[in-house]
Amino acid sequence: MSARPLLVLLLLAAPAQAETLKGKSYIIELSSSQYASGYGEYILPPLASVLDRSGMRARNGPGADYVVNVVTDSDVGRWVGTGETKTWTYTISAMVGLSPESHVIPLDGTPVLGVRAVLETPNPDRQDEWNCLITMAARTVLEKAGDRGTSRVDGRPCLRR
Repeated sequence: MSARPLLVLLLLAAPAQAETLKGKSYIIELSSSQYASGYGEYILPPLASVLDRSGMRARNGPGADYVVNVVTDSDVGRWVGTGETKTWTYTISAMVGLSPESHVIPLDGTPVLGVRAVLETPNPDRQDEWNCLITMAARTVLEKAGDRGTSRVDGRPCLRR
């Protein structure tokens, strides 16, 4: 068999990763501190928006095909630049995880597959930047469905000036 028909056969046999999630069910897992603090009200809208458009379906309670979780992080900041361009900058990140429902997510939130969107910003409290990071990480993790491990994406497109 020549390489060309074999390539066509392989492409037809292997659907795009995101296609494999259509019709699959998910639950969103929040940590107790995210839930108790009300932070989930900020995390959920951008995440739910991406999941709604993915073709996956929400499931209330156990028995879902996948668990989706979000882990956010921010440092205490540091000086960047010199002279008049010197600014106090924070590194913030949002990791969206996708794990089979049977996987027990450890306390640190490490999923089977995770994508962390990272941004350096002068204001760690901008909700528009957080929404963008969560959206970016969620879209990317869904594109990588079927993979394992964690990866990082550059969140600079989310920076607001």
